[in-house]
Amino acid sequence: MATKVSGCLVQVLLFLLGAVLATGLTAVAGVVMFVPDRTTVISVDPTADAPGVYVKEVSRLVGGTYYEIWLGSSPDHGHVVTVPNGWDHDPRRESSSDGMRLKFGNGGEIFVPKASYS
Repeated sequence: MATKVSGCLVQVLLFLLGAVLATGLTAVAGVVMFVPDRTTVISVDPTADAPGVYVKEVSRLVGGTYYEIWLGSSPDHGHVVTVPNGWDHDPRRESSSDGMRLKFGNGGEIFVPKASYS
């Protein structure tokens, strides 16, 4: 009789261990697949009249690669503008008293008000 009880207990413990390991592996896989990796590819330091402009390449295992432009005082803090697919990632920058205008080679333009990044 003792062997049946200990065999049952071992099976329950193995089941619980498997459930914990499966949950942990699922969490790790989710992080690896969906958390993006950002790399700064262009960096323009801030001046007295314009914010810093930092172009970052964002890569995901699931979801591909796209670009973001960060406007602000440092590469890790600022207003984020996602560049639409198919647009180049190094726009001309025109700073004015009311904000910054990003002009792309295809004729596209994004205006960011100064209140967003100051």
